[in-house]
Amino acid sequence: MNRIAELLSPAGDFDTALAAFEAGADAVYCGLADFSARAFAKNLSFDELARLVAYAHAKNRKVYVTFNTVVDEDALDDAISILARLDEIAPDGVIVQDLGVARLCRRHFPGLALHASTQLVAHNLEGVLALKALGFVRVVLARELSLAEVASISKRCGDLELECFIHGALCYSLSGLCLFSAMENDRSGNRGKCAYCCRQQFGATKATPFSMKDLRLGEEVRKLVEAGVASLKIEGRMKSALYVASVTKYYRQILDGFGGEPPVTVADLETVFSRRTTTLHFDGHRDDVVDSTALGHVGTPVGTVKRVTKDRDGRSWIRFHTARALERHDGLQFASQDGGRPVGFGITEMRRAISRANVFEVPAGADVEVLIPDDLADKCRGTVYCSMSNAVKRRFPAPAFRPSEYPAGSLVDVTVALSPDGVRASSDLFGRVAECSVQAELQPAKNPEKTYAAVEKAFSKLGETGYRLGRLSLVDEDRVFAPMNLLNDLRRRLVEKFDEAREAARRKKIAAAVDDRPEPPVEMARSVPRRTVKLRLGQTLPAGEWHETVVAVSPHDDLSQLAAFAGARLALPVYNPELEFGRLRVMVKRLAREGWSKWEASDLATLSLLRSAGVSEISADWTLYAFNSSALAELHSLGAGRFVASPENDRENLQYLAESGYDVEFLVQQSTPLFVSLNKPAFEDVEGLRIFRRDGLWVATRPVPRTFAAPDGVSTRIDLSWEGSRL
Repeated sequence: MNRIAELLSPAGDFDTALAAFEAGADAVYCGLADFSARAFAKNLSFDELARLVAYAHAKNRKVYVTFNTVVDEDALDDAISILARLDEIAPDGVIVQDLGVARLCRRHFPGLALHASTQLVAHNLEGVLALKALGFVRVVLARELSLAEVASISKRCGDLELECFIHGALCYSLSGLCLFSAMENDRSGNRGKCAYCCRQQFGATKATPFSMKDLRLGEEVRKLVEAGVASLKIEGRMKSALYVASVTKYYRQILDGFGGEPPVTVADLETVFSRRTTTLHFDGHRDDVVDSTALGHVGTPVGTVKRVTKDRDGRSWIRFHTARALERHDGLQFASQDGGRPVGFGITEMRRAISRANVFEVPAGADVEVLIPDDLADKCRGTVYCSMSNAVKRRFPAPAFRPSEYPAGSLVDVTVALSPDGVRASSDLFGRVAECSVQAELQPAKNPEKTYAAVEKAFSKLGETGYRLGRLSLVDEDRVFAPMNLLNDLRRRLVEKFDEAREAARRKKIAAAVDDRPEPPVEMARSVPRRTVKLRLGQTLPAGEWHETVVAVSPHDDLSQLAAFAGARLALPVYNPELEFGRLRVMVKRLAREGWSKWEASDLATLSLLRSAGVSEISADWTLYAFNSSALAELHSLGAGRFVASPENDRENLQYLAESGYDVEFLVQQSTPLFVSLNKPAFEDVEGLRIFRRDGLWVATRPVPRTFAAPDGVSTRIDLSWEGSRL
């Protein structure tokens, strides 16, 4: 079938990738050990990735690699080395968050197709087109977009591919704008080490006010296909191969039909992993997307406990009418009586309720009794959930994989020349000629017609060398016989030459990328440190000497209040919905005409908007994540003349930014937004937090502002704009 939208599945390891392809995935996305937003997944080695790419391409499938974290300056050389290895392996795309990494790929590794990570918070056409202008061929849209917003972007983004999440776990905060884990646990989500603070219980009630339901679009995915979305993405690089395979098959059947095979049902999926689910804001904004009570995997409901009985040996049994076929060793689970995690067990003994004869399995619709472990006798009440089904597991056996059938590595054309004095082999690889020879006295061949086959056999044995034989050319004018051991020796020597050529080419590319540290413009140098304060309309300018005031504004504000801030720099919101972006554009153009000449961009969309409005004096707020020299150079080329350092920076990177030569301001005080979300929390009175609404977003901060240490002699900023009162 000619598929017009790719089904893209997660792969936390090699076996999961195989399971995804076996279940019908058109492509998988996976990470390496470093610079991946799922640092705690098993991830893949370079060798595994090369084998996976070879396997996928042999089956006309694709592999994308996640490189979706921000990169500190001292990690930039390591990032470049990894990009060089990826360039050799040639996956079908690299998913990127850091604009500096994107710049390096574009300038030094153009063979790597750039996909913009959802961490870049692309949520309107302006941002999508800005990414396209930077060389991205695909953009992973923000999860929060509605179908109408996706369709609006799709109609006007030209040949740029759009990718949308359709299933899996949801972050409470906007991707890329969650600082809770970094600020509270020293585990940055933007570096792949999220501590999943939105799943955290708050207060004595053990409630989870920020814990999102899981996304499950189901049949609605067809509407995304009709809207022109290129790739339908399943979340879950931390999930098992069974989870990935079952969810992939579920959507494959929705997209292609069932073809006579038994359907994978929602109930089947729920036996593998289930939270409560939502379509999020697919059909318009909704507030019922948070689940404040359920924790973790529950299962699919199969019945209700009718009674608990004891047999003559004092063992406890639960009786229920099962809506699903069950068998011994399936898992059952029950809601916790105290609001904590569910309790459960595997079925060890089961009997029909009437005969009370032990059985291995029972059909759906049967009254059944199941033995309860002694320590759970008083905890198995209410709804019975099947939390693991052996029948479902049997539908997804581990795929067989023979590495020899899918050789990985660079395709090499080899010329072998035979003469009475010996053999010589050569190949043009990585921009240079690799050549070697073995001296020997060779006799005329008795069967010269077999010589080519013998040479081909010897040079095809490249195994795990990282090379594959392409075209073989044989020069044998004297029709001599070369022993197989001689040919094998020649092949080994040639592989050594290949390695030398590959290493030399890699070193050359790495050196060029490492040396590509553009000097900041001379006009950026500042001799006098600046003191800046940022606030929003309605706040009072604090006492003190301020060299500049930055005022956060939005189309929803009473802009007449700006009269009190003549000469201030105006800062734009971090989230500007696609269907309301026109109002923002009108506001910017009007204020620019009125003489407001200094502005601050929050993302690529607002940076692009300001440039199109003719604004020349633009600063980049910390939400643009300029962590390294390459990112600074990229943002400067887009019009940013000043930068605000992210509160996520460590001391070493702050010092680099201070010495970079770029005009950087450093936060010294801020009520740092821990969560910035489109989603209303389950309740707003959360111990230890202030939760408030700002520009259509829900923001969570600590009641007491944070203070930060800045390097000596730098420009500093106090940011009051995120302060709010408890609602």
